[in-house]
Amino acid sequence: MNAYELLYANRTALEMMAEVSVEVSDIKYLAMYKEYLRLINEGHKKTYVMQYLSDEYGVAERTTYRIIDRLSTEVEM
Repeated sequence: MNAYELLYANRTALEMMAEVSVEVSDIKYLAMYKEYLRLINEGHKKTYVMQYLSDEYGVAERTTYRIIDRLSTEVEM
């Protein structure tokens, strides 16, 4: 399969993502976001959660905030 075939096969989902400005590269942060939701639901403070995720996933704390904000954005379809 070449790049054209991959894009063509997934064009509907990719078009929707482009319309609402969702970045495909954010897929690598899905586990981090899932863990964020778990920790918040357990009642941990956001500051602690962000520091923990930053250490756990090896990204800067500010980057962690940006990722969580981006993945928390409500989108209309």
